[in-house]
Amino acid sequence: MTEALKAASPQAAIREPANAALVSETEGRHGIRLPSDMAWFYRSANGMNWPTEPEHGWIRIWELELWRRIREDPDLGNVYEDLGDAILMADHCDESWWYAADFSRAPDVLTIHLVDGERPAKIVARSFTAFVNAALADAADIYPDTQAAG
Repeated sequence: MTEALKAASPQAAIREPANAALVSETEGRHGIRLPSDMAWFYRSANGMNWPTEPEHGWIRIWELELWRRIREDPDLGNVYEDLGDAILMADHCDESWWYAADFSRAPDVLTIHLVDGERPAKIVARSFTAFVNAALADAADIYPDTQAAG
């Protein structure tokens, strides 16, 4: 997964791995446990400095230090109250919209939602690997629905 993201991104986009202490601290801070595929990714790369190329989704997976809950975001917290505990962990095209991971279902299970503050949240993937694969394929699922915002 890390090599595929590296191939689909500008040079030096992939960050150095997160150490075990940072992964553990992030899990403790958010009261979550990373699913195995997501934990493996972060032990290989602590997110990205720059997004993938536009033909590969134009997404940037954030470093663990930037993660925050939707309810902590002043622009999104009141819009997505039902997803308030979901964690913003990636964005599209310099924060045109965000992707939030909902860890509340069960251990090793998460859903990733697209949130933009204008439309209802949209589930874009049911695992971290599925999210990355959809982004790399520039799949329609990672984009907002075409319905009018507001």
